[in-house]
Amino acid sequence: MVCADLDGTLIATDLLYENLLELVKQHPARLFQVPFWWMRGRPYLKSRLAAAAPLNAARLPYRQEVVDKVVRLRAHGAHTVLATASHQTHAANVAAHLGCFDEVLATADGVNLKGSAKAHALTEKFGDNFLYLGDSAADLPVWAAAREGIVVGSPRLAQRAAKVTQVREVVHVPHGGWRAYWKALRPHHWSKNVLLLLPLLLAHRFAAHAWLLTILGMLFFGFGASAIYIFNDLLDLPSDREHPWKRHRPFASGRLSIAQGLLIAPLLLVACVGGGLLLLGWHFALAAAFYCALSMAYSLVFKRKPLLDVFVLTSFYGLRIITGALITSTPLSHWFLVFSMFFFFSLALAKRYSELKHAGALVEKGNSGRGYRPEDSPLLAMMGVTSAFAAVIVFSFYSHSPEVSHLYPHPAGLLMIAPLLLYWLVRVWLQAGRGELKEDPVTLAMRDPVSYAVGAASALCILITFFWR
Repeated sequence: MVCADLDGTLIATDLLYENLLELVKQHPARLFQVPFWWMRGRPYLKSRLAAAAPLNAARLPYRQEVVDKVVRLRAHGAHTVLATASHQTHAANVAAHLGCFDEVLATADGVNLKGSAKAHALTEKFGDNFLYLGDSAADLPVWAAAREGIVVGSPRLAQRAAKVTQVREVVHVPHGGWRAYWKALRPHHWSKNVLLLLPLLLAHRFAAHAWLLTILGMLFFGFGASAIYIFNDLLDLPSDREHPWKRHRPFASGRLSIAQGLLIAPLLLVACVGGGLLLLGWHFALAAAFYCALSMAYSLVFKRKPLLDVFVLTSFYGLRIITGALITSTPLSHWFLVFSMFFFFSLALAKRYSELKHAGALVEKGNSGRGYRPEDSPLLAMMGVTSAFAAVIVFSFYSHSPEVSHLYPHPAGLLMIAPLLLYWLVRVWLQAGRGELKEDPVTLAMRDPVSYAVGAASALCILITFFWR
């Protein structure tokens, strides 16, 4: 007799949290009902979630090594039982999908089949004549009732299980350390917060106090951005698990759990808005709160709306620039804001175009998490390249605007930046067309030698404007 747990054992996730996230995606307005369901007990909560937001068993992150072990044991004549605290509906769907279980015991009829309740149900049905596969301390009562066990987890858990049963085998699974947490924060995306410094740089303001305040704003914005990235990763789990490179992210790979993400993200949001309010004032706090709220709306709604999603992505860059101006009360040129709109709109389209190119199979299956189709690629490319040229044209006008004229002795020299800018933008699109653009163009530029060369040449052009006769 072989009895296997589901959450954390056969799959690298917990179906209760998977179900909760699916409810947020499908029916966000019903989220307020969850506390009332929970007050009536976990079995009731699980039954309502299972009914409100069904899960697709084929898209769960199975631990193939554990599944293969169950298959082999069944092939050798063992009677296999899926024994789980997940709801009966989910357990039956998983068993039907895998096809390696003869029987299913799961949470139903007001009984949460976990810990001692699971141990009681199994001993009542099979006595102590069963091998149990589990993954957590909650399984210790079940191992104590079993003849022997297989531990899916850490050596420390195996040591605890060995005190109550004979451990036949330990299946080691990757768990998140500090590197997984660090990767989940996506600190490389914090480089985008350099945009908060642009108003000071463009206005030639170099007062230490203003720079210190803006750098603090960059830090708090980083906290908010990381919170949204975590939230977005959690909502995108089904599609990320099938994506060519996103499947290696901490949550998609199972190195970090959904519960850990749901704990970290709110703490980061509080640090972003609360810290900003205390140290930078209510202007920054409002801007940060609006950024976080818009990012949440993007994750829940806008990212599945074709074209609207790239407009919202573009606004995130603009919000950073405007927030930087608010922190130090630095005025911004209208020409520069228009240039920024076209420039970042082009980059947002390049990101979407690249995703379509690399995840065409997911798009065709409707599992990309976006609202585009493969045939949209030419239109996205056309709009993106057009926006790139529009950005360069607007920059040319900006270089002759009154706001620039009083800052540079010879502003005409800024026109030399226009061809450099055009080269960088069309190169991004060339990389996208060749399938070489596998991440956000802005973060990619932080590691791109050509981007640094273009930046250095642009800085040289600016210096020339001060010394050109």
